[in-house]
Amino acid sequence: MKLEINKQRHPQETGKGTIVLVHGACMGAWVWSNNFAPYFFDRGFNTYAISLRNHGSSENNGKLRWTSIMEYVDDLTQVVDSIEGPIYLIGHSMGGFTIQHYLQRVSSKVNGAVLLCSVPNTGLWKLAGRLLFNFPLQFLISNGRMSWLPIMKNKKLLKKLMFSDTLSNQNMESVMQKLQDESFLAFIEMVFLRLPKRIESNVPLMIVGAQNDELVSEVDTCKMAGFYNIQPLIIPNASHCFMLEDGWEETAEKISAFLALH
Repeated sequence: MKLEINKQRHPQETGKGTIVLVHGACMGAWVWSNNFAPYFFDRGFNTYAISLRNHGSSENNGKLRWTSIMEYVDDLTQVVDSIEGPIYLIGHSMGGFTIQHYLQRVSSKVNGAVLLCSVPNTGLWKLAGRLLFNFPLQFLISNGRMSWLPIMKNKKLLKKLMFSDTLSNQNMESVMQKLQDESFLAFIEMVFLRLPKRIESNVPLMIVGAQNDELVSEVDTCKMAGFYNIQPLIIPNASHCFMLEDGWEETAEKISAFLALH
């Protein structure tokens, strides 16, 4: 599979290894370009921000609607296998869900993984219920069309679900222009059809949630952390897409401290 990979590599190896950044639903490698990718590169890591198949400039096989999470796992496996040295994974939302599945077939090269506002191991069935109750028309249209676009391209709804009230209209418009459709099968798998089992590997895991996340609640993030027997980091007053808003650097610093331990 030909994948878009925005690589930043140091001319001389620093010994810190490589961070692979995995985007969430309806996004692509672009979501990391102004925040985590340059931040971690400046701290000595090589960074690989990838676009999963049928996203961004990656190969489009014309089957986005029926692309499985396990195909995204194959994409991540392909990238990890191509990298020498220690590797760290950072995944947002669906990217975190993909990483959970990947770690069940884990490579010994992976030194640590960070899940940011990740779809939890229990699935998104609570979210589906909330969307049906609070936004029945958009939810039914999305399911009828088997497309996320009626939600992703609804500015008011998108902002409520994924961003803080303080995000400027200019930044909101910029993000909306880049959003694309997502696999309907992957959505169903994230709701209930293909939930990850407990990770049996020894890869250190960090789980980061956002206090004001309307997609993945703080409660669900804490339950997921309990499932993996770790203490979560909950970002106060943050949204689902906190890394696209002001103040993301503080969380990046805490992630950097976690990576330094492994």
